[in-house]
Amino acid sequence: MDFFAIVGGHALAVYRIELHQELQSHLDQMFRAHADQLWCPDLVVVPFERENFHPDETEILEIEPFDLPEFIYEPLQNPVGWPVLPLDDDTLSRVYCVFAYDATDEEIIFQVITKSQRLSRTNMNIVLRNNVFTKLADPGLVLAGACHAVYQDNALRFKSMWWLKQIIDIGDYYRAATEADVERFSEIPSVRVENLEALKRKSGQWVRTRVAYILDSGVLEAFTPQQLAQKAAEFGVTLNCVNEDGLDKLVIPEAPKDLRAALKFLEEEYYAGPITGAAYEANSKRRRGD
Repeated sequence: MDFFAIVGGHALAVYRIELHQELQSHLDQMFRAHADQLWCPDLVVVPFERENFHPDETEILEIEPFDLPEFIYEPLQNPVGWPVLPLDDDTLSRVYCVFAYDATDEEIIFQVITKSQRLSRTNMNIVLRNNVFTKLADPGLVLAGACHAVYQDNALRFKSMWWLKQIIDIGDYYRAATEADVERFSEIPSVRVENLEALKRKSGQWVRTRVAYILDSGVLEAFTPQQLAQKAAEFGVTLNCVNEDGLDKLVIPEAPKDLRAALKFLEEEYYAGPITGAAYEANSKRRRGD
């Protein structure tokens, strides 16, 4: 297999990863084993559409046909000649995905790399060697025991839309909110839509797709308005809260620019989502403020 790293920041970039022969063999086996779990014939394939959002342990979501984005497709045409991953702190600190490409089967296996999996010299990374802990002197990556998506024969399979969104923009494949969905969105107890009629009247595909995702994800039920506002502030996004009859509510603004910022945050359209704390916008991977 050929291994690649996707690096975020001012400009998205993909690099080939050079591996020691022994490590190459180990990673081949590890990525193959994890991919086989998503290709398991016992799983029920569920087309990714409408309410098919949270598969159970017996199901797997699939988008078919799926067109690979150019930034993933291009490196696969010439893996050997593709630029090698620079081994510096800055570049490694911005790696957000590692993927393997099996040219024989034309298969791609993706793993999201979270903030905790990126090792830099600025942190005190210690490893056990000969029964003694020593400091890890070089930057690096920790590869987890899972893959988050697999691609083959024009089909993309995944268990979690949240993880997949950290790698690939799949907004075009997700449903748009109906009028009833927008109404339901406005009726969530922790939400106050500034102008419901304007939201219905002026909402295009972009807004309605995000509203549908936010509804289905349950993020507004899982976190309080204050928790969401606090997290948003870490990304330079202002979410306002109001108290009505003793109940805190998150304000969904009417102004187009503010509305888009709020929906982008609630959809977790930031690098690895608010959970990891890395302040990049997902898919484009632009640093906030650029």
